[in-house]
Amino acid sequence: MDIAVPSRFACLKIEDDDFRPSNTENKKKVNKVSNKKPNSAAKEASKGSWTTTRKKGNTNEKPKAAPKQSQKKKKQLQKGESSKDWEEWQKKDAEFINDVFEQQMQNAILQSKLEFEQQKKISSKESPQSQGKKKKPKTMTWNQFVESRDSDTREEVTVVEHDKDFFDDVVETVRNEIKKDVVEENRKQRQEKFDEVFSLTQLQEKLEEERQKNALLENQLKEAKSEIAAVKKRNAMLCSMLSQGEMKNKAQVLSEMARLSKLKEEMIDNITQLKGDLEKERTKSAEMKKQNKTIPKQPAKKMPKKKSK
Repeated sequence: MDIAVPSRFACLKIEDDDFRPSNTENKKKVNKVSNKKPNSAAKEASKGSWTTTRKKGNTNEKPKAAPKQSQKKKKQLQKGESSKDWEEWQKKDAEFINDVFEQQMQNAILQSKLEFEQQKKISSKESPQSQGKKKKPKTMTWNQFVESRDSDTREEVTVVEHDKDFFDDVVETVRNEIKKDVVEENRKQRQEKFDEVFSLTQLQEKLEEERQKNALLENQLKEAKSEIAAVKKRNAMLCSMLSQGEMKNKAQVLSEMARLSKLKEEMIDNITQLKGDLEKERTKSAEMKKQNKTIPKQPAKKMPKKKSK
């Protein structure tokens, strides 16, 4: 039967969200300490200048306010010191985390190996029949008892010798695990850099393609603008020609109207003259008729006949 064995990494601490606020609190404390140090130094400097003036005899004078430039320099110095403190704190924090991780890994590997060896001893001592039914204890002779004790002492000596190598193996395994983690982190960083470089090359290729497309579109725009200008010129020419033709047609129509109006006037004059002539003829004919009625009719005279010779 399989025997339940506890996890070999049970002794490791679980770093969850509960552990993170402590880091933020430590960061705040370090920032506060770094900000307090330059302020205290500035206060001590101002106190020292004021004490020197008092020793000279000017007890009534108070320390003057520092100019703006000096205040700016102090602020810059404070920022530089705080950034340096922050970098040092990050380095120390990384070293502390690595040390803690190494210790925890050593403890976990030790515990797992010890448990494994204990389980191995237990399984080797237990026989397959003892798992089902326990046998009755057998009686042994004195020689067997002495031999068993000698074998136990030999096993203890071998265990001690093995334990020396065991700790060395634990340290080596821990170092190998840490190296593996470091190598994995470096690989991930390289992969990220490679991805960034690859993405940059892709973006550069896309930029070149877009530039080529923009150049083509600009050429097409120039051609379209030139065509539009030519069409505008043609339209202007057509408009001018049409306007000229319309002006000619209008002039011809006006001349025809003037000629027709003259003909109309001439015809009207002729008609008036003809009407006058008709009236005159009518009056003459009427007078002639009246005269013919008033004059009597005379007999017609016979013409004498000529004698023939």
